[in-house]
Amino acid sequence: MQKKLITLLILGMFIMSGLGVYGAQNQMSEEKETIDTLTLDFTQPVYREKEEYISVDISETSTYLMQAGQPMVPKSTNHIELPFGVTNVLVEVTPYNIAEYPISKEIIPAPVPIPLTDNPINKNAFSSKPSKDMSVYDANKFFPDDWYSYSVGCGLNENMERVTHLSINTYPVRYNPVQEVIQTPESVSIKISYETPDTDVSAANDAYDLVVIAPDEFSSELQRLVTHKNNMGLDTIFKSTEDIYSEFSGVDKPEKIKYFIKDAIESWGITYVLLVGGLKSELYGKAKDTENYGSKDWHLPVRYSNLRTSESGYITDLYYADIYKEGGEFDDWDSNDDGTFANWGFFGKDKLDFYPDVALGRLACRNIDEVTTVVNKIITYEETKADPAWFEKIIGITGDGFLDQETLDFEWNTNGLPTGSYTIYGQSNNDEAEFGPIDEITVTIDKSKETVLTFNHDDHLQIVNFPNYPHPPIAEISTVSNGDILGNTDFSFVPPDDVAYCNNGWANMKYRNGVLTINGKSYDPKLYGNITDIHIWIENSGGEVVFDDWRYNLTHIAEGDWVVGEKVSLGRGGALHYMPEEYEKPMLSSSNGKWTGMDDVIDAIDEGAGFLIISGHGSPHTWGNQYPGIPGNRQNAHVEGISVSQLKLFPPFKTADPAFPIDSLSNGEKLPVIVIGGCHNSQFNVSGIPSLLHLLYYMGLMKNNHMNTYGNYCPESFSWRFVRAADGGAIASIGNTGYGFGYLGEAVVLGMDGWISTEFFRQCGVEGHEILGDAYSQTLTTYINEIGVKDDGDAQTVQQWVLLGDPSLKLGGYE
Repeated sequence: MQKKLITLLILGMFIMSGLGVYGAQNQMSEEKETIDTLTLDFTQPVYREKEEYISVDISETSTYLMQAGQPMVPKSTNHIELPFGVTNVLVEVTPYNIAEYPISKEIIPAPVPIPLTDNPINKNAFSSKPSKDMSVYDANKFFPDDWYSYSVGCGLNENMERVTHLSINTYPVRYNPVQEVIQTPESVSIKISYETPDTDVSAANDAYDLVVIAPDEFSSELQRLVTHKNNMGLDTIFKSTEDIYSEFSGVDKPEKIKYFIKDAIESWGITYVLLVGGLKSELYGKAKDTENYGSKDWHLPVRYSNLRTSESGYITDLYYADIYKEGGEFDDWDSNDDGTFANWGFFGKDKLDFYPDVALGRLACRNIDEVTTVVNKIITYEETKADPAWFEKIIGITGDGFLDQETLDFEWNTNGLPTGSYTIYGQSNNDEAEFGPIDEITVTIDKSKETVLTFNHDDHLQIVNFPNYPHPPIAEISTVSNGDILGNTDFSFVPPDDVAYCNNGWANMKYRNGVLTINGKSYDPKLYGNITDIHIWIENSGGEVVFDDWRYNLTHIAEGDWVVGEKVSLGRGGALHYMPEEYEKPMLSSSNGKWTGMDDVIDAIDEGAGFLIISGHGSPHTWGNQYPGIPGNRQNAHVEGISVSQLKLFPPFKTADPAFPIDSLSNGEKLPVIVIGGCHNSQFNVSGIPSLLHLLYYMGLMKNNHMNTYGNYCPESFSWRFVRAADGGAIASIGNTGYGFGYLGEAVVLGMDGWISTEFFRQCGVEGHEILGDAYSQTLTTYINEIGVKDDGDAQTVQQWVLLGDPSLKLGGYE
C-alpha cells in the first residue's frame, strides 16, 4: 500500500500541474525537476532465532536484501514512475534519529541460489547450505554500505504505458558483525530529481495495438488471426520477416526485428508483439548459428544470452521486448560493443535495462499445420466467454524439490562402554504431537577391531505402501547401519550428492576418538509439514538406556508445496494464495497423496482449468518431482509427471503408452494458461536427432550439444508441445529456457523461480490483469522493481522466462 501511495502522489503532482506521465515531455523544459521530499517511518526491529543465527524484521518491510552469503537484512522497496525518457535521475536518502541495538547472534546469511535441475553433471556445482561471506562478517563496518540503493530503467507500467521506472531500496537495518550491533532509523526522507527530455518519442498516433511478425509462408493462416483480433476490437497488423530484413538495418536478423519493433512503437503505438515461428523441423534443426543467435534453421530467429557461460547461452525473447534503456535510448544489449550480446564475462558486463517495453510472446510453430492449430485454438478460446465451471479453477501439481535437511549432529561418546551390542532408536514428532515410526539400528562396540561404518538411506522402506501419503513424521538414522562396528580407528566420510542428495552436512559421517556423530533426517511428509522434533536414544543389550537426546523445531520444507499452494512463507504466498476465493483450487502434491504418477496429471488436466501451475524439476523433454523428504534418495523418491515422449532409443531402450503423453491430452477447449517452474521446460530449440545425441554429450563423448534431454526423443520442447497440442493441452505456457534458479527452504518464494512463478498469479488474481501479456510483462517488471537484478541468477530469471502464447489473449475469452 505504501508503494502505491507514493506512486499516486507522484502521478498526482503531474496531473495537478496539468501534465500527464505520458505526453508531458514536449511541454516540460530541460530544467531540473525535483520531487518534494517523501518520508518513510520505521518501527523497532523484531528478532527471530534460527539455530546459531537470528533474523531481523521491520514491520514496514516485506522483503530482504538477498545477496548470497551476506546478512539477510530487511529491505523497503518503493517504486516510482517518472515520465518516459528522463535523464540524470538522482536520489538522496537521509536517515533520522538513528538508534543502535546490540544483538546476541549473527544475522542469518542469505541462502545460495541453486539450479532446479535433475542434471547429475552439476550435482556438486552448488551448495545447498548458506555459507557466510567472511568479507562481510569479519569486517568492522556496517552492512549494507549505505542506507539505500536505486535503479532506473524504461518499460511498461501496470496501465501498459511506457514510463521511466525508478526503484528505490531503503535498508532500515544496518549491521556491524564485529561490534555485534545494528542501526535503525526512526524515519528516512527521500528526495528525487531528474531532467526531462527535449523530444517526445511516443507515437504520433495509436494506429495499432498488436503486430504479428512471421515469415510470408505463414501469412495466409495468420491473416485469419489478424481478422479475428480486429473483430475483437484490437487493432492488429501483420509484418513479414522478409519485409523487415529488407527495410531495416542491424548487425544480424534479430537486431533488424528489434529495430522494427522500435519503429512500430514510435509510428503505430503498438503495445503487443506476437512472434510466430520456431525451428523448421521436428527431426533436425541447428539450434545456433553463432554464440549470439540461431537463424538458418529457424522460421523466426532467436537471440541467445551469453550471461552464463556454463549453459553455452540460453534463448531470451526478452531481447525483443526490451527496446529502450534509461533516457529513452535504444538498448542493443551490447553496451561494451564487443560483439557478444548480453555478456557478463570476466572482462566486464553489458549493461542491460531488462524492463519490457512491449508485451511479447511467441508461437514457436514448426510448420503451417501448427500455425493452423494454434490460430484455431486462440480464435475459439476468445470468441466465447469461458464457462466459470472450468475456467475459475487453478490446478497446482508439485512435490519436494530439494532436501533442505538440518544437520542433527548427535554425539555419542562410546568410551568406557563395554564391548557388546547396542541399539540406536530414532523417532520424530510434528508440532501437532503426532509421532512417527521408530527407526532402529543395531551396532557393536568392540575396541579390539577396526571401525566399520556404512551410510544408510532407506527411509523409503519405512512406508510399506509407498504412495500412502500423508504419512506420520519420519526419523531416519543414516550415518550408521545395522551390523556396523565402532572400533579402535577413526572414520570420516562425506557422502556425495548421488548418494545423499543436497548434503549440506546432514549426511556427514564421523567417528573420532570414540565419539560417534549420529546424523540423519527428520521430516513431516504431509502438505506443509515443516516442523519436527527428533528423539534419539540408545540402549545396551540389557535394555538399559546409555544415551538420550533431542533436537527441537527442525525445519524441512517441501519447496513446491509453498510455491504452488495457499500458505504464506516470510510474507510471500504461493500461487493458489493469490487467486480469487471463488476459484476451485485442487492441489495435487506428492505430500498429500493426490499425485503419484503421470495418470494423475493427465486426468487433472483433462477435466479442464483456467490456470495450471507445476513446480519441480524439468527438462525440454519432461517434468516431475519427488516425494517429501526425498526418501531413499532421488532414485526411490521420483514421482513421474508428464513428458513429451516415452521413446528412448538409447540404452536402456524403452517405450510406453502413450508414446506422446502431452499429445494424448483431451481437455478440448478447456485450455489453461500453464506456468512451469523448473529447468529448460521452455527450451524451444530442441529437435529429434539432437535430443537423442545429447546422451553422447552427457557421457562426455560429444561436444557442443546442449539439448538437456539425456537421450530421450524430444522433437519439440515440453512447454510448446502443450500449446500446439491439437485436442487439448494449453492455450499458452510460461517457463524457463535455461536452468531455473531458486532458494531452498522457507526462502523459496523470496526470489528467482519461486518468486516469479507466484507473481504471475498475483498479477492475475490480485492486480486483476485480464490480458495475458499484461500479467506476463508486469510480472517481469515487478520482479525488476521489487527483487532487482542483483546478480546473474536474477538476470537469468527474467531473461529466460518466455511466454509461448499470444500476449494479447483475453483470459477467459470475450463476452
